[in-house]
Amino acid sequence: MNNFQTGLVSVTFRQKSISEILRMCRENNLDAIEVGSDVHAPRENIADCEAIRAMAEKEGVRVVSYGTYYKLGEQPDPEKTFGEYVRAAAALGAPNLRIWAGIKGSGSVSETERATLTREASLCADIAKKSGMTISFEFHGGTLTDDPDSALRLMRRLDRENAYLYWQPNQYRDTEFNVASLKKVIDYVSTVHVFAWDARSGNCVRYPLADHAEAWKRYLDILASDNREHALLLEFVKDDSDAEFASDAKTLNEWINRYAF
Repeated sequence: MNNFQTGLVSVTFRQKSISEILRMCRENNLDAIEVGSDVHAPRENIADCEAIRAMAEKEGVRVVSYGTYYKLGEQPDPEKTFGEYVRAAAALGAPNLRIWAGIKGSGSVSETERATLTREASLCADIAKKSGMTISFEFHGGTLTDDPDSALRLMRRLDRENAYLYWQPNQYRDTEFNVASLKKVIDYVSTVHVFAWDARSGNCVRYPLADHAEAWKRYLDILASDNREHALLLEFVKDDSDAEFASDAKTLNEWINRYAF
């Protein structure tokens, strides 16, 4: 038995309605979804968030996260704005909020800026905790989590038990780099964005997930080793295709069902 859930990030299909996406999850045997705040569940639309929660329950899909586009350092009133996101997450039934660790790469952030962002991150974690929720930082370029060492520094300074990291392979680096990266941050990883991309040539090319099976076997081995629950969420697919999504979902479920491979 493993501690993996398979699912989808709703922004993979921004052009589709959330009801279509939830149905696609059910039809492709995915257990979980991260609902995005930019198109499918804006924070001000509480009634829509409640409706999405009901739809997800009907389809048998668990809303594991609210994929917000809250970015540290952007808000004039972080407490008010993040509180609005928390209320929307509650309406969705989402136990976690994904946020971005700033809008600048870690190499260009001063110590003063880092301290300010960390204080805001602490505020967000504390607001979420009051509602029994967690926060997770997008593991993404152009933020404090664009590098595993910088991400670790953030998490250790933040020091909140309800704060986590997402993880995803860096499409600009090779498998060895990504394996080392995941090993460094594994203690803080909650959720994983799953894709098969390669941008080392300068152009980001998407592949069928099965094409990166060897790399993902290594990542999954690391994730399985900590004996915690991890949601594995497909994010974007080759050609934005429904057929490619179905193929990737089948691949991911096959990996998990016969884990370890």
